[in-house]
Amino acid sequence: MRSIIKTGFVLFLIFFTLSSCRKDPSWDVSLKTPLFNASLGIEDLVGDTMIQINPDSSVTVVFDKELFSLSADSIVSVPDSLYYTHFIIPIGILAPPGALVLQKTESKYYDMDGAQLTEMKVKSGKLVIRAYNYVGDDAFIEYSLDNSSLNGSPVKVSGLIPSFNNTGNFLYDEYDVSGMTLNLRGSYLHCNSLTSTIKVYANPYATNPVQINYGDSIDILVEFQDIVLDYARGYFGQHAFDENDVSDFDIFGDLDIESIDLENIDMSVEIENSIGADASFQLTHLDGYGQSTVSLVSNWVGKTINLTRAIENPPYSGNITPSTLLMDFSGDNVEDFIENMPSSLAYGMKGEINPLGNISSGNDFVYFGKGFKAIAHMEIPLNLAFSNLTMRDTIEYELNRNESYISESILYLDVSNGFPLSASFKIYLLDNNNTAIDSITPDNIISAAPVDGSGRVTEPIISHLEIYLNTSQTQNLYDAEKAVIEAVFNTGNSGQKVRFYSDYKLLFSVSGLFDYHINS
Repeated sequence: MRSIIKTGFVLFLIFFTLSSCRKDPSWDVSLKTPLFNASLGIEDLVGDTMIQINPDSSVTVVFDKELFSLSADSIVSVPDSLYYTHFIIPIGILAPPGALVLQKTESKYYDMDGAQLTEMKVKSGKLVIRAYNYVGDDAFIEYSLDNSSLNGSPVKVSGLIPSFNNTGNFLYDEYDVSGMTLNLRGSYLHCNSLTSTIKVYANPYATNPVQINYGDSIDILVEFQDIVLDYARGYFGQHAFDENDVSDFDIFGDLDIESIDLENIDMSVEIENSIGADASFQLTHLDGYGQSTVSLVSNWVGKTINLTRAIENPPYSGNITPSTLLMDFSGDNVEDFIENMPSSLAYGMKGEINPLGNISSGNDFVYFGKGFKAIAHMEIPLNLAFSNLTMRDTIEYELNRNESYISESILYLDVSNGFPLSASFKIYLLDNNNTAIDSITPDNIISAAPVDGSGRVTEPIISHLEIYLNTSQTQNLYDAEKAVIEAVFNTGNSGQKVRFYSDYKLLFSVSGLFDYHINS
């Protein structure tokens, strides 16, 4: 929690007319003013999004982490180069302005790494045309992707190609093809094929017939760029994957602690196949890197698992029901795995899409945002024993200065402890660069709140503390712009576990009594 409190001092000095023997009097004034409030709770232990409040107000930390993902773009590749021609004029001609000089339709079969695709839809991307004209005058081209559809019509683009001989320039144009669908059945193999038509016209803006000489040429290249797939259908081939990676495991990122003792941890990895193709896979290893390296030991690790394809109902609707498998590790060495407090997870996942071949008869499918993935899920009840559990709260504040000399001060702390644990604490003073310029350490230990027979706190315990600050500490209190309250809890050496509830709070209310020396 971060709060901002601005404190001003108003000194009312009343001067009395004294006898001539009372010259240059000095005054000592003490003023008490509130400084800041602080609050430490469960949200200062772990991120808010991971906290689950149970019906009895006890707290469970819930953590989900995607370990592995195989998306549509990694399964299905889209050809980059669509069309290329280097056309050489076979004879010299004198063409009327706008006359059709070349028309060519070509169907091209694309190698897609063993996949045999029949349909494809583009979510986003562009079609790019580069054309060089080595004729002595400008030319006009029109390109159409015949077996495409965008807004109800085939994609068709056109443009004027400047004469490179005369200008040194060429045609470069980009066209947004987001939402375009492609029918890839154009070849005798009924897959992986696109049909293009190119038309080249003599300069339609010429005022005289265009001279085209023998050996003049035009180069045209059409490409896809930055294509993101929205949908694909066909046979995806036998696509193998083998991935080993290390990912951050930030469940303990906010939990400053030296050791921890947990129980009743639920841990699982859910495999979800949202692809319309069967899969076979292995989780080869899952290791936690923390205080040491602890490997998860389970019958699931290293086991070959077959997972059926997702179901689309009705076909072509995009309404997908994934095929799932839950790998439950709760009976394995999960407590050792988590008590090692890993900051990162190393995993290995290998397998194959369509291990049995084309058993769908060319009806594999995949949609954007869908794929094959593994998600780790953990539920950790905050019923634990620990050593040196540290919680912090940062407060911004401002003390207004005046011309009076500050000699010393006293901090008054009213502390409400709603935890069933005693705590020690410190106050760090930070400058505007977040550098600690001083620390204040009370001698007192904050007592634990009383509990009932089940270990639940019945009411917070209130402590009143006074901390004397010398002139230097008082000056640093003025110079600082932030205060960090740091509280340290321990459950002791007994190993007794403590259950945390959502209403447990450690509250601080801090005020100061400042001594001023005023010369008049």
